[in-house]
Amino acid sequence: MAEKKETKTKKEEKLTLNPLVWEVPYNEDLVAQVLYIYSSNERKGTAKQKDRSEVSGGGIKPWRQKGTGRARVGSIRSPLWIGGGVTFASRGRNFTKKLNRKMARKATTVMLSERLRNKELDFVKLTPTKLKNLRKEGIRNGLVISDDNKASLVLRNVKKVNVVDPLKLNAKHLVAAKKVLVDESTVSILEKRFLNEK
Repeated sequence: MAEKKETKTKKEEKLTLNPLVWEVPYNEDLVAQVLYIYSSNERKGTAKQKDRSEVSGGGIKPWRQKGTGRARVGSIRSPLWIGGGVTFASRGRNFTKKLNRKMARKATTVMLSERLRNKELDFVKLTPTKLKNLRKEGIRNGLVISDDNKASLVLRNVKKVNVVDPLKLNAKHLVAAKKVLVDESTVSILEKRFLNEK
């Protein structure tokens, strides 16, 4: 079994980290595939046009079949006419793709490890003073991982700062953020989620 690594926070307090979560090698293909599925699942697929049966009007034949010298036509809502239906009308499309749970979990640990390696991730204690300073100073394109309701209330209207519950964290959150702050109290929650989830 892999040995847990000890790291120091800003207050020089030792924090035990499990390498199976915080030292995962970077896998660009996996992250790209997971992000593609997330983006695809967000598409609504609501584009739709009306075909000739759905366009209003056109219930009567515009003129008689023979004797006028004009081409025969059965409805003014034919796709050939202005105001008519669309020939091959779009019926909407379902873009939802299935995402394997293990893939999503692995991609999240890969991005947590990558942010930690690049020194873009810090472990902090979200005390009222710390939250007040974060609100005052802000972090550009920042992500705060915490299950504390006070954190989400204090930082909810700070621009470009996103507060995410550790049980809802995914790779997309970590890719979009340039700076990640992890509440020390959520480290065990994250490790338990990514190591014990079946």
